Amino acid sequence: MAAPQSQKRKMDQMYERLGKVYGKRRRTNFGTTLEQLILTILASEAKEPQALKALGILQEEYVDWNEVRVSPEDVLREDLSGAGVNSNVPALLKRALEGLLLELHTLQPEILDERTPEEVGVILKRIDLPKSLSACLLLTRTASPEDMAVPIDAGVARMMVRAGFAKTARAKSEIDRRIRMLLPPDEVHNFHRVAGRLSQDYCVTGQPNCASCPIRLHCRHYKADWPSAKRSSAMRKSDARLRQTAASRRSRPPSAKR
Repeated sequence: MAAPQSQKRKMDQMYERLGKVYGKRRRTNFGTTLEQLILTILASEAKEPQALKALGILQEEYVDWNEVRVSPEDVLREDLSGAGVNSNVPALLKRALEGLLLELHTLQPEILDERTPEEVGVILKRIDLPKSLSACLLLTRTASPEDMAVPIDAGVARMMVRAGFAKTARAKSEIDRRIRMLLPPDEVHNFHRVAGRLSQDYCVTGQPNCASCPIRLHCRHYKADWPSAKRSSAMRKSDARLRQTAASRRSRPPSAKR
């Protein structure tokens, strides 16, 4: 069943805003599946040029991925800081490499290449990587991503419910179908990345930071939790600026749009 046009427009506007905040990332294959996984981890906290630069630093400065695994976090953090990668990445990178070694007993570059996407998905689940990362990797490495069921991160599901695209965060398969209905196939992997970032930065459990959320004007939760009477003068002005910016982008002729 097709999604209503109003929901498609809402998703387009929300996704455009997320792209402004977190950048767009192309769906491109890069090297081995292990290298793609590492690039995906790096890109989860940086824009693609920075992630590619960080990957080059790791490949140049370290003998192999096992040396990266055993290196202290502060050393990795210092090496990656020159590429502008977030300080959270070293811990996540070491966790992924440690988990892969425990599962597969080696960190040779080709260890994941002969496995099906489904098998890689099972391995990623066992090493407890964020599901938004798993989704990005699987969608990138799959020839027909529209046929691949991807893991739905709890934060992505929470955001979809609060924004009004789903009724419950537990309905993961329904959320997966909804995302695919609302976005072009080549944008689905990047949506998981930017939605995962948003859920970490703003759309957290408990007390979400609605007042500063970049997609708050498209979010049902914000409108319910911050009714007009509750919003401060600064919040009203900020909301007005967001509306004006969005309206000006929509009114530009096609030749002026980037």
